[in-house]
Amino acid sequence: MANLIKNYLKFLWSEAAKSNNEILTSFIEPVREAKILDLGCDTGELIIKRVKKIKKTEIWGIDIRRKAILASKKLGIKAIEGDIEKGLPFKDNFFDIVSANQIIEHLIDVDKFVKEINRVLKPKGYIVLSTENLSSWHNLLSLLLGWQAFSQNISSSGNLGNPFRLVNCKNLDQSNMHVKILTPQGLKGIFNFHGFKIKNFFGAGYYPFPPPISNLLSKVDPIHCAFIGLKAGKFGGTKLDE
Repeated sequence: MANLIKNYLKFLWSEAAKSNNEILTSFIEPVREAKILDLGCDTGELIIKRVKKIKKTEIWGIDIRRKAILASKKLGIKAIEGDIEKGLPFKDNFFDIVSANQIIEHLIDVDKFVKEINRVLKPKGYIVLSTENLSSWHNLLSLLLGWQAFSQNISSSGNLGNPFRLVNCKNLDQSNMHVKILTPQGLKGIFNFHGFKIKNFFGAGYYPFPPPISNLLSKVDPIHCAFIGLKAGKFGGTKLDE
């Protein structure tokens, strides 16, 4: 029975992640050219798909893992090995778009992260970002049962506190641990506080329902979705081609 539940949860997560990526892609404006930064670029495949509506792209990436940098470079991305916690090694007002998919939950200093994004974005630039949601139904149920939230890691020694956690946390690298899990109000609040105006907010994945029911409920009630995300521009910013 436990294996059946875990397999179903894996299916739901996969479908939610797919929906999350589709929504982030829909937020990208189809302009002539843009300079893009992908935070936690991984292999680079997702960011290339995400900005496919832009005719001419200059894509930069940063990741703490050497393997990710090498893979991204093979796809033509200007990838840099670095720790986002220590800041972004780029000039002020350098990028038109910053993308951060499932990154903010790994960081300790969330304030610095958001301020650095504001700094490197051009005045008309914007951020597209997503993360796991502490107020999702599956996390709320876990807390109600006295378990750790699915989305949070408390130890790199094993799956402590939640018997249905999908990821094996044994010997988990510190950079892969989920440190701070935000709610919708927390996510919107920290970006507003550090000089951003929220243009779009969304939820993706509505457990325990599969698509297409999940997709419909995500639009009705984004507060309790598996993933949450936003598109936000700097105060006073407009579209890139205006």
